[in-house]
Amino acid sequence: MTTPMRAAGLIYGPEPHHLDHLAPLCCLLQIPLIVTEESILEQAEQFYPELEAKCVSYHSISDALVKNFEVIFHCSIRDLFDEIFFFAQKFNNKKLHTIWCPHGNSDKGHSTFYMEALGKEEVALVYGQKMIDFFKEKGVFDNLKAHAIVDNYRYSYYLKHKTFYDELVKNKIGRQLPVRKKKILYAPTWDDVEKSSSFYDATASLIERLPESFNLIIKLHPNLRLKDPFGVDKFLLAYEDRIQILFIEDFSPVYPLLNFVDIYIGDASSIGYDFLAFNKPMLLLNQNNRDSEKDPGLYLFKCGIEIRKDQYHDIYKILTAYLPSDISYFSDVRKNVYEYTFGKEKNEIDLKAEIEALYKVFPEKDLNFY
Repeated sequence: MTTPMRAAGLIYGPEPHHLDHLAPLCCLLQIPLIVTEESILEQAEQFYPELEAKCVSYHSISDALVKNFEVIFHCSIRDLFDEIFFFAQKFNNKKLHTIWCPHGNSDKGHSTFYMEALGKEEVALVYGQKMIDFFKEKGVFDNLKAHAIVDNYRYSYYLKHKTFYDELVKNKIGRQLPVRKKKILYAPTWDDVEKSSSFYDATASLIERLPESFNLIIKLHPNLRLKDPFGVDKFLLAYEDRIQILFIEDFSPVYPLLNFVDIYIGDASSIGYDFLAFNKPMLLLNQNNRDSEKDPGLYLFKCGIEIRKDQYHDIYKILTAYLPSDISYFSDVRKNVYEYTFGKEKNEIDLKAEIEALYKVFPEKDLNFY
């Protein structure tokens, strides 16, 4: 008789931006989420109350996972996973199998080594056709033994718990801001190898030129602080008295925040694709003045107004000018890009069954570690 495979989600290390991707998935599959950082556990317990989450020390994590599970959902890559868990697998003569979970639909990696790092994954979850096409472009898709299309399960999770999350945003964010007609979210990516973050060049102009009629919420990417804690703190201290400005950290649920705001400003962050679910105005910052007509890394830019680096100081003039015609210009494009990215929504039962069917790719005999 075959023993059912036990599965868990894993966030190893200070990667809080993985939480909003793995927590809804673990809730869907009714499996635990294992983390190694107490701060991530605190967010998990606060923002995903139905989630079974547990923090395991770095010292104990390898043995705990190998002894208690067979399948691990993660947002990292297999090479890094094996570096951490190699000896525990060897000692216990048991191979842990991994299923890769995307942490956003970023357009990064078209011109740099990025998706190629997934070449050793056996199984992957993909949002929709756009990610499949990207995998094929990078020569990754044909290496997979299996995949499951999971559409926008995070948005579905938000809708299922909408009352809880909308109240959460109202209490934790809305009450910290004065009443204004429009709320803007600025969610820059971090300063990675592609140097696509607009944070250091755009933030001051966005704050200092903010009209009275707007509030500005700035969602900081966790890696910004990890890479440059003093630089981030400098911004926070410089503008801590601005009542229209709110910097947010340690708030992982993305969709309730996107529902709360009226306008999105971003660069290469995958949150831009998440925002398509609401079909609201978008301003996309072209930090490196790339050709948005030809560069596949700027595919999202067709969904809103493009702002080049030398125009950052005029963002609000441009915003005010184009807002009245936003729907007529971009609404249909946003709907089409959203469907290409995430596809059609699946019900929970069918999606859960499709993901669990992936376990069959891992025969029981393969649990022996060679």
